[in-house]
Amino acid sequence: MPLLSALSATTPVVRSLQVDVPPQTPVAVEGITEPLTDLVIPAADGKVLLPGDPGFNDLLPFNLRTTSRPLAIIQCLTPNGASLGVKWARRHEVPHCAHAGGHSYEGFSSCPGLVIDVRKMNGITVDVANQIARLGSGCLLGDIAVALFQHKLALPAGSCRPVGVTGLALGGGHGLISRKFGLTCDNLISAHVVTADGDELDASLNENPALFWALRGGGGGNFGIVTEFAFKVHPIDDVILFSISWPNDTFRTAVIRTWQSLVQSAPDELSFLLHVNGGEGHISHLGCNGLFLPRSASETPSIEDLKTVLAPLLSLGNPSFTQREVNYLDAAKALAGDGDPNRVYFKGKSDYSVQVWSDEAIQTFIEALRNASSPIATIFEAYGGAINRVGETETAFPHRGSTLFCLQYFLQWSSSSSTNRNVAAVRALYDAMRPHLPGFSYVNYIDADLQDYARSYYKGNLPRLQTVKQQYDPDNFFHFAQSVPLPGDDGLK
Repeated sequence: MPLLSALSATTPVVRSLQVDVPPQTPVAVEGITEPLTDLVIPAADGKVLLPGDPGFNDLLPFNLRTTSRPLAIIQCLTPNGASLGVKWARRHEVPHCAHAGGHSYEGFSSCPGLVIDVRKMNGITVDVANQIARLGSGCLLGDIAVALFQHKLALPAGSCRPVGVTGLALGGGHGLISRKFGLTCDNLISAHVVTADGDELDASLNENPALFWALRGGGGGNFGIVTEFAFKVHPIDDVILFSISWPNDTFRTAVIRTWQSLVQSAPDELSFLLHVNGGEGHISHLGCNGLFLPRSASETPSIEDLKTVLAPLLSLGNPSFTQREVNYLDAAKALAGDGDPNRVYFKGKSDYSVQVWSDEAIQTFIEALRNASSPIATIFEAYGGAINRVGETETAFPHRGSTLFCLQYFLQWSSSSSTNRNVAAVRALYDAMRPHLPGFSYVNYIDADLQDYARSYYKGNLPRLQTVKQQYDPDNFFHFAQSVPLPGDDGLK
């Protein structure tokens, strides 16, 4: 997570910090007593972890700002392990949730009850001939990238190595090569799911198609516990990794305007992000980085072609411009930076823009960022290309069509004593942009502040998602603070 210039396209790079970690105290749940004697999982299907057991704290919320602490964690090895957990939680009517990568921005992959963890279900099988990867739902992006690139293949995803594929895919999943190959969810072929009654089923275009539609962008934790995915993967080899940076006190307005215009015309082969960091009276960083892919994996990307595409940005002043040809895996590792999987305090929010900003909007943004009371990183993530060629209703992920980019606001810190001030700073910057942006948000940057969260995440796809929810989870068993509501519930707080 940021405040570095080399950032992931899905989750910002985590800086190594000396972090004060609060005591890990589980919250009592009415009707449940220690030692949870009837919570029994056969060894072949997993094991139960209780507070104090080795590995328990490793599965607590990544964001230390969140305070949810479970009574128990089932560390599943098989879908049956997840099924037994679902049935136990239903029998006792206790809070429960699924946990995969554990990077929920608001800690919704933990709860004060039972956490059903799939991290150990992390097998990777690659059908090279058909370009299909079967991934356990506990797989992490870094491991997937390494395994696939052994066959010169890749899944469109972010570069942040410890992030799990499950939350990413279920929420959409924009990443390093999405303008070329689509979102992670666009490449989903099938999913194996444990449902609200503990049954197992497969979802694809031919089996349970309504559920399959919802799983492609309808958010994690809403419809069941996914235990395995099949994805279409893509040939890839060499790419060009590039970075542009400008002096902090010049060309801000022109760079932001030009970058946004370039999103409208850039070829699919250009994957690029704009970073603007600031606060406490100044703008500390203004830069653009990304990848340039060849038109096909058998070709070599051209630095001259890249310079032609980037000419509108490179003509602004005398920026620092670096580029080098590398293989895709090395590029992904470089963009991941020094990501530290340790838990930290952070706050993130997001916006979607459907048009190039006016000069007034740009000035509002620059002034609000400069005057923020804490140093905030903002990341503009380009859409277009293959992302926008999928219709808004073809999958549950609705931010297509005229969507230009996703804007993430992000702040990370090391001590709980800074929490109130830092959260307020991110909220103030977000609030300053309300007159200029439509109010849509990315569910993978889940944000507990949002009042009309369901419409913000899902737009016009919300009613259909509610219908799927009614069909597959009529008792609203899978629910949390921002889950997809049942029909008749408008999703407002």
